[in-house]
Amino acid sequence: MSAPTRPRRVETAGADAAAPTQGSRIWLYSGDGDDTPIRHDDLPLPDLGDKQMLWVDVDLECVDELETLWHDLGIEDLVSTLPEAPEQPALLQHNGMIQLNVIAIGEGPNYEPTPLHCLVAENWVVTLHHGRLDLVDEFNKPFHGETLLGELDGPSFLSLVLDWQVSGYFRLIQALQGDIDRLDEELLQRTPDQVALLHRLQKLRMRVRQLRHTLGPHREVLSLLGHPESDAALGSITAPDYQRLEDRLERAIDSVDTAREMIVGSFDIFMTRTAQATNEIVKRLTVVSVLLLPAGVIAGIMGMNFKVGFFNRPGMFWVVLATMGAIAGATLLVARHRDWF
Repeated sequence: MSAPTRPRRVETAGADAAAPTQGSRIWLYSGDGDDTPIRHDDLPLPDLGDKQMLWVDVDLECVDELETLWHDLGIEDLVSTLPEAPEQPALLQHNGMIQLNVIAIGEGPNYEPTPLHCLVAENWVVTLHHGRLDLVDEFNKPFHGETLLGELDGPSFLSLVLDWQVSGYFRLIQALQGDIDRLDEELLQRTPDQVALLHRLQKLRMRVRQLRHTLGPHREVLSLLGHPESDAALGSITAPDYQRLEDRLERAIDSVDTAREMIVGSFDIFMTRTAQATNEIVKRLTVVSVLLLPAGVIAGIMGMNFKVGFFNRPGMFWVVLATMGAIAGATLLVARHRDWF
């Protein structure tokens, strides 16, 4: 399937090209390994060669700055009508190219989902999002300069970008599981801060639920892209790439389910520790009650209104107190011996 209007061929600037306009990145990958950023003052672009791959990443608030590029690519009408925040992942076709809406995440420990529009043709990929994701810069970090990415077509290159995003979900899930392990260790301490730990447990549960709800809807989209008979991937030659991507997505969802089961286990530990703390309090109150009960019984007997000669001896008061103390001491020794407190 041929791409829409192709830009003219480009003679790229060196690696020391001027910094791009804030909110956008333009990068040209060549099959000979000469990968370079494109300066905005180099626009409009000449034609792209057969072994050249163009990636344009733009903040939706800055799309007007690249009107010339959108005109050369033949997508100015489409870009101007893109919604800022699609509700669900979706796959659309537009006269020789595809539009894929997914949910991306930025680098870092915090989960910050961002809707991402991907427009893909034969030898270019355009990604648009709201906010700064630094997709291009972060994607290029592991390659350290020259690559052969220019030999890929647009759908194959997009599969690499999406695979990198799925890897970001794996890193996030791994960090989440680490947080759960640390929470379990704190729950097993002798005197945990139960209020703070319960708050953290609720936050972890919400993060897992949000991850699950984010990843799940991508299944249908990747299934369409990976189907050998589907034209959505601009030809069945790229279908295996998306089939592998679909398998990775399933493993990511399974990892999220594992994290959810870990949180359930952590909650069980929390409830067990809470019940254990309650039992300790009840045991202490029971020991106190056992200590006071004999003294109360003796005091009640001694206070009865009967004329008994035993009561007329002043020295017996101290005998009664000593008896109460002896009974209490014996009770404490028995309780300590049986590890009641």
